Amino acid sequence: MKKPTDFELLLAQEITNLDRFIIKSPLGTNEFWSEWQKKAGEIVITKAAIKKAIKIYEKKLPPEQLLKLSAMLESYREIASYLELLRETALKIKGIDIEGFTLFDSMEGDNEEEF
Repeated sequence: MKKPTDFELLLAQEITNLDRFIIKSPLGTNEFWSEWQKKAGEIVITKAAIKKAIKIYEKKLPPEQLLKLSAMLESYREIASYLELLRETALKIKGIDIEGFTLFDSMEGDNEEEF
């Protein structure tokens, strides 16, 4: 049997870490909305914490750490897009069509800096 490479182990670890954001409840049920709210809240709080850490420690962290934090922010943006798609789909199933609003509008417009 072939031994996994460091990259394969890292990728498996990242998938395991992010797997917690998958919503398993049926779309549009009370359980779905409860799970969705919990996961969306976790993303909002985590993004705020990462941004605060970058702001406070930007001058003290090595470039590799800043790059890692920036990559983490991008991962959370991807997860936010997934959650937003689920939310929109669940609302459309109920006959509610929303335009021009996304869950993370306020998060993306808060003087975000690119690294």
